[in-house]
Amino acid sequence: MHLRGMICTISLVFVVSGMSATSDISARSAASQSPDTATLYRVNCQMCHGPGGKAPIPEMAFVGRIWKHGTKSADMAAVITNGVAGTPMMSFKRKFTPDQIKALARHVRAFDKSLPPEK
Repeated sequence: MHLRGMICTISLVFVVSGMSATSDISARSAASQSPDTATLYRVNCQMCHGPGGKAPIPEMAFVGRIWKHGTKSADMAAVITNGVAGTPMMSFKRKFTPDQIKALARHVRAFDKSLPPEK
């Protein structure tokens, strides 16, 4: 297995092993108040996409990359909602509310300062 495959596999193991812990966070937040978007990103996304969106694997970074699935926050929300088949990116539609997904999409998009502001 080449390095990229190993890193993706390791990342997937962390994602899967972290699911129960992050599910608890989601359940607690639904019961009381939602954690802020930066916390949602740190707990659920940062392990693969890196702090500030600077992942060591270019395809997983939000900074210094060519966007494959669109540059609008609505495009990013669709990826968060549905995942990407054939990649470690899983669907979060059962884990986050639609408002949390929209907020995460805006948060992720903001990492790439080369993107023009959305209207």
